[in-house]
Amino acid sequence: MAFGNFLSSMRRPGRSIVLPVERIKEICKKSLTEKNMVRVLDFGSGTLFWTDWFIEEFKSKVCAVDAYYGSNMIPENDNITYYSDLSVCLNGNSHFSLVWACDVLHHLSPLDMDFFLLNTLERTDIMIIKDIDANHKFGNFINKWHDKIINNETVHNIDPNILMHNLKSFGFKTAYYYLPKFFYPHFMIIGYK
Repeated sequence: MAFGNFLSSMRRPGRSIVLPVERIKEICKKSLTEKNMVRVLDFGSGTLFWTDWFIEEFKSKVCAVDAYYGSNMIPENDNITYYSDLSVCLNGNSHFSLVWACDVLHHLSPLDMDFFLLNTLERTDIMIIKDIDANHKFGNFINKWHDKIINNETVHNIDPNILMHNLKSFGFKTAYYYLPKFFYPHFMIIGYK
């Protein structure tokens, strides 16, 4: 248990080591404006790394969704509403300025990923997905190994081409960014209606 708590405490500072954080922020700053970032859905928000950034950078109100919140005490914050279940979050919220999903889709089953996409694409004009590109076999393998060792999770392949096709079928124009760091083949897709 103590080792698990240690790993959990290392997630937030460790993110900048394996993730091209500054490049992602740079792309977002160029692509988004304060005006259109009023309400953000941060799906898979975990340690609130990106939630805090959206609040600081864009003065957003954020709906933070992560299964982690179901069994843990959540501090009160006027800018954040916490949900442990996406369907509960979507029940009372009709539209978001941005739906943000960073490194979460590969943790979902194909059925849960379809649920996420089908139930959020019509509720936003901007969708940003950052994940690991399954088309890069070695880096995808390293990510799967990492998640198995660190989180004891089996993860799924994410193909950005399929995601872009899905976004386009809902009327989004897409921009793709390949952002490798170390062995990890990060990608980010920004979809605009």
